[in-house]
Amino acid sequence: MKKRAIVITGDVIRSSSLKPAQRQRLQQALEHAFAAAKAKDASFQAEQFRGDSFQAVLTKEPAAALQISLMLLAMLWKEGFKMRLAIGSGEISFTSKNIVTSDGSAFRHSGPTLDELKKKNGLVAIVTPHPAINEEWDIHGQVLSFLVERWSPLQAEAILEQLNGLTQAQTAEKLHIRQPAVHQRLQAAGWHVADLIVKRFEQQISTMF
Repeated sequence: MKKRAIVITGDVIRSSSLKPAQRQRLQQALEHAFAAAKAKDASFQAEQFRGDSFQAVLTKEPAAALQISLMLLAMLWKEGFKMRLAIGSGEISFTSKNIVTSDGSAFRHSGPTLDELKKKNGLVAIVTPHPAINEEWDIHGQVLSFLVERWSPLQAEAILEQLNGLTQAQTAEKLHIRQPAVHQRLQAAGWHVADLIVKRFEQQISTMF
């Protein structure tokens, strides 16, 4: 039975050069990020393969997929690890015991797109079943890639709290810094632009499910 879904395929950049202690820290960061994603969408399931790559499926809250993806990026970024993500929407036509051996248009939109991202040295891409919509999201993906590439760990930390729904004042209190410092980090990271793209995704993906 086919069902609509979002598939996120991710890959940690240059993970093969990590030392054992760094790899252990990376694994802890990934597990923490997956737990945070599941708190946003209870249907979130992720499965790692090749150690530094993963595929995740969301079926309950598809509109949250881009927000969750940026959370994953920010959580790793603030720990010093960089990652690229491809978001594919569509159907799951075959479900196996393992996510990575399941199939459907959502998987075919996500997995191959990650391979293209590697070739283009991009970081974020979104593909839907609709070519006309994909033209718009090619632009949004390039904008997000441009912004994310330039995040510092401190900026990623501030962005993560915005994605978690905190105000700038609450973020300042949590991070033990002043509110103007939070504002400065968010401005430098282009958060106002990223937030507009997240809201556009939420609006548009809701019409497909």
